[in-house]
Amino acid sequence: MIATGSVISQRYEILDLISGGGMAEVFRARRIEDGEVIALKILRQQYASDADFITRFEREAKAVSELSHPHMVRIYDSGRDGDVHFIAMEYVQGENLKEHIRRYGRLEPDRALEIAAQVSDALEYAHSHGIVHRDIKPQNILLTSDGRVKVTDFGIARAMSSATITQTGTVLGSVQYLSPEQARGGAVGRSTDIYSLGVVLYEMVTGALPFNGDSPIAIALAHVNQAPPAPRTHVPSLPVRIENIILFALAKAPSRRYRSAGEMRRDLIGETELWSHVVPRTLLEDTSPTVVVSGRLVPQRKIPAATMGVILAVVIAGTAWGGWRAFSSYLVVPEVEVPNFVGRAFPVAQQVASSVGLSLSVIERVFSTNSPPDVVLSQEQSAGKRVKRGRVIGVVVSLGPEIITVPDVQRRSLIEARLMIEQARLSVGELREVFDNEVKGGFVLSQDPQPGARVERGRTLNLVISKGPQRIEMPPLVGRPLRDARRTLEELGITLSEVRTSPTTDLEPGIVVEQSPPPGTRIRSLDRVTVTVTVRPGQETTPPPTAVVTAQPQTPRGADEKATRVQLIVPTGAPEQEVRIVVIDEAGMRTVYQKMLGPGARVTETIRTKGYTIIQVYVENRLVQEIRP
Repeated sequence: MIATGSVISQRYEILDLISGGGMAEVFRARRIEDGEVIALKILRQQYASDADFITRFEREAKAVSELSHPHMVRIYDSGRDGDVHFIAMEYVQGENLKEHIRRYGRLEPDRALEIAAQVSDALEYAHSHGIVHRDIKPQNILLTSDGRVKVTDFGIARAMSSATITQTGTVLGSVQYLSPEQARGGAVGRSTDIYSLGVVLYEMVTGALPFNGDSPIAIALAHVNQAPPAPRTHVPSLPVRIENIILFALAKAPSRRYRSAGEMRRDLIGETELWSHVVPRTLLEDTSPTVVVSGRLVPQRKIPAATMGVILAVVIAGTAWGGWRAFSSYLVVPEVEVPNFVGRAFPVAQQVASSVGLSLSVIERVFSTNSPPDVVLSQEQSAGKRVKRGRVIGVVVSLGPEIITVPDVQRRSLIEARLMIEQARLSVGELREVFDNEVKGGFVLSQDPQPGARVERGRTLNLVISKGPQRIEMPPLVGRPLRDARRTLEELGITLSEVRTSPTTDLEPGIVVEQSPPPGTRIRSLDRVTVTVTVRPGQETTPPPTAVVTAQPQTPRGADEKATRVQLIVPTGAPEQEVRIVVIDEAGMRTVYQKMLGPGARVTETIRTKGYTIIQVYVENRLVQEIRP
């Protein structure tokens, strides 16, 4: 008895039972080496004790393990632990196609063609490597949670290829999907898988099987002798193209079917129209009625009627008991009470379901602000309801809160920023306005959280909105000495852009007689400001008594760079005076200009800085002007 927590071959820890069939049980297990969840198929005892079968099985499992295809369940490993024989496979979270059809009924034609095309793709790949499945049926076609197809049990089916049609009461080869050549015990090849896929496609689009009967032998005989009902007798609206593809695949003679799974796939996806070049009903004829002898079907004409009657009686008696038990166990299923899975972590919910003989299937994953990831939010069958043991219960599982990447709305208008934030499923929070000399009014200056941050859906973003450059009222400067006028402007954050001279004998030299803009004008700190000061006639080129410093903003090279042109006239004084320009910005404090100059010398420097900037101009180690561009 394999129980939860058991360790197989010191490599795999059993987590819970996924499903059980006539030949094996499948468990969800953890690979101890790296913690990866896998599917572990453990063979039932009657096969584990068959040495020939085990030899074939291990050989074929190894061959299949070397194949890798997106629509094939990967086999990682196979082996034995005492009398336990196992196969370690890729774990596919979802449900098999049979469960899907039982739950939802027949599929839409387009979806059925999509599934059949993916199965054909896997078969073509396996066939090209010499592997024939031999047991294509909905139970061996898994549908992942995102709707993709995975075909399983390649190795097992091939290992069973020499088995007879019945053994220990279990039908091998799944008689409802059995090809005529399998039923006869004849040679099995690629076209066998094509026939079985035709039956699967028939069931997908009609919700019914082409052949049914009171016993496995009756169904096998129907595959050999009877033409299947046309699919459109079940679904009149079914396109002729799909019906003919099915009937082409269900041809009695292998030579009359599609020549390869790839050929069938091209018809399924509409690349070719081979289905339109055949007369499907002629494909379904067979002129060799057969009966079963020792598990094999042989032509009736070779057996006298009396002998045939005896053989049939023996076969029917021999299979009745096993067949009755198999069908009884299928029909008479005990009921269990559905537990409450809501609020449980999905792995825990699976264990609870397994403990009462049920299994879970994730039908949808949704975001939830109230539940962490992987927690069950709802279930198809309500808690307390009684259902058949073995039932698959669909559940909706939480993905946790939806996480959003914060968009970058800086330097965008407030209207545009609001739209971007709402489109990202976030919301606008606090708005704060400040003056800024670089970002014009009505545009976002900064944001919190920062661009690229990962936040929950619905989170608010706080924005700082620029009011544009602050306007300053131009003070009256006329009649004041240049030194006083410059200091007044400096206190307001304004730097002179130009100093002109006007010769006069009426006023002392160095008095401001004109200004632009005029007093009372509201300006920005970087606007151009010009003053005109008095000089004695003939002394226009004479060095000024105090240093004259002006500054003008320039067009920067980069988006985060500032450029300022600083001009200086060295005042009267010593024959040589040290002129030094110091910059303080994001890069730190540094001297960008230093030279000994004579009175009247003119300095013009374009200074490039980054971020918040202070430019200081020194003459003989005395600060004569501080500029804040």
